[in-house]
Amino acid sequence: MRLIGQSQSINTHKIALMLTMTDTPFAFEVIDLLEGDHKSPDYEEQNPFGRVPTLFDGEITLYQTTTMLRYLARKTGRFGWEGEFEGYAVENWFGFSSDYFSAGLARLRFINRFRGGEPVAIKDHYRPNMLRGLDLLDRHLREHDWLALDRPTIAEFVVYPMVYVWPDAEVDIADWPAIGPWLERFQALPGWREPEAMLLEMMAGDS
Repeated sequence: MRLIGQSQSINTHKIALMLTMTDTPFAFEVIDLLEGDHKSPDYEEQNPFGRVPTLFDGEITLYQTTTMLRYLARKTGRFGWEGEFEGYAVENWFGFSSDYFSAGLARLRFINRFRGGEPVAIKDHYRPNMLRGLDLLDRHLREHDWLALDRPTIAEFVVYPMVYVWPDAEVDIADWPAIGPWLERFQALPGWREPEAMLLEMMAGDS
């Protein structure tokens, strides 16, 4: 398979982790988001949504992160679900991550890491939503080892990369005592690698 993405992109991390933790070989091709290369005509020929990442598997091209995760779960038989209702339980966490972390933690991380911490007003706008999401996640994990089912699923691959970057979002994850152990459980699964370091290593190998 071939993955086009960016080494610091959370959505790219989601797919890179799923690929490596399912023992799926892939090549990584970098695109410069800060320079706007994902908006170029050449890239939009490959991904008409202009989004990152893009995943290629033979003649199949996938444009959206959750679609890629569903595809990989089905193709590899790993981190998926059995039956309709387990599927609903998994998909509940897609919306949760979007509602609270895409529109929360990920915004603060982006501003702090790529915009020098400014504008503060935008961070103040998203911070309450982020904190609410962390509170809800912690409450769930006080009673469950994993998010959707009694085992790790692609729900973990949607939410974990969002929460893993907490040091860039001006929070201390120790304030949510059930979240840290969940992060550690995920990182203890076979094949886990620190995603940004893994992608940078792949880029260096191609240079």
